[in-house]
Amino acid sequence: MELMSCYSKRSLSRWEARPVELPPPPRLDTKAKPQSVRTLVEREARRRKDQETLLLSEEELRNIWFLMKEMGVETNGEVRINYDGFSQVLTRCRECFGPQIEPYFKAPVFLKFERDDNGCISANQFLNYLNLRTTMHQNRLELSAFDPDNSGSLSTEQLEEYVKSLVPQVPALSDMPPDFLEHYGRIAVRKLLFFHGKNGSVRIRDLVNSIVLQELNELKNNQLQEHQLISNWFSVQSTQRVYKTFLALDEDMNGLLSRKEFTAISNGTMSPLFISRIFEEHVMRMRIVQGRTVHRDEMDLLAFTDFVLAWDHRSHPAAIKYFFDIFDLKKQSYVTPAEIYTFFKEIHYMWVHVMNEYADLNIYDVVDEMLDMVKPKVTARITAEDLASSGMSGVFFSTLSDVKQFYDYNYRENLMHQDDDSS
Repeated sequence: MELMSCYSKRSLSRWEARPVELPPPPRLDTKAKPQSVRTLVEREARRRKDQETLLLSEEELRNIWFLMKEMGVETNGEVRINYDGFSQVLTRCRECFGPQIEPYFKAPVFLKFERDDNGCISANQFLNYLNLRTTMHQNRLELSAFDPDNSGSLSTEQLEEYVKSLVPQVPALSDMPPDFLEHYGRIAVRKLLFFHGKNGSVRIRDLVNSIVLQELNELKNNQLQEHQLISNWFSVQSTQRVYKTFLALDEDMNGLLSRKEFTAISNGTMSPLFISRIFEEHVMRMRIVQGRTVHRDEMDLLAFTDFVLAWDHRSHPAAIKYFFDIFDLKKQSYVTPAEIYTFFKEIHYMWVHVMNEYADLNIYDVVDEMLDMVKPKVTARITAEDLASSGMSGVFFSTLSDVKQFYDYNYRENLMHQDDDSS
């Protein structure tokens, strides 16, 4: 203890004798590091500001059109302009709108368009280009506002918030019942996710020029007729149709559809095998319930909405993938004549016993017809790529899944003659 005490006193006296030298204070560097948060925020702010300057108002577009007509030549109702006139339009536009208009009038932009023997391009096509680019920039700005992390993608929840934010702004949606808003958001975004989604999110760059997003933007047109609203997926009329159909099928009102309840969607004309495969591939797969992965044999509203989208767009690549998984029984990435036979065998039974048609229809003839129609690259092996390139995926899926669809296909010539006679 005494030794420790002496050592402590000597140490203390040594420290007291020598003043403590503190390290110099850190130098404040006001220059942000390349990947600092501040730099990234400033970069994003500049990018969004640049995007905003690229937006053209209707008045600006109208003035550009008048200048194009003034500097160009009108032939057969079409205005055409050469590069000299194109440059003069830029000079006038720069005076009126400022330098932010310049990116639209660069030489590479002019060279994108087809030129005639006089080196002129179509002013009409150029104005359509300006409209398209403005819409794309507007879409990017609106979508990016719902991407606070600047990830470049929107999750399902963020897409729903984006779609629901449009409701007060779009006259076609303004009369939506308040209690339907949540269902509207869930149903509406399924189309964005079905055609562009991956792992429950969609990249913004895939949406900005998407035909699907263009369909949503069409609702901003105040002149849409009732039949146009009904055919627009994002309208109140269309989303309510999907929701009310789901409710009508849900006989026990538990918010889910059993296989028996789902059968009624086609009035019993879809084959039992086809319906079973829908549930096996797109319903019984994992569902997250209270943090646990479970398997359910009943279809919820979202799975039902995906089916509606796939059935209504049977030739779209996303729908081809949806249905191909159903018909690829052995998971070989191709469909064989044996699988075609298996599916059509049930259609044949319904053809005879439900439609009361002739029993001598040869199943093998139909199998051969499907193969001839698709023309696979590898004999007797139909891939998803074969179906897409053939342009016959809609007919292929329909005739092998629904006896009414096969009836219409089998008697297509007679039905065409009936239409001609009625007209």
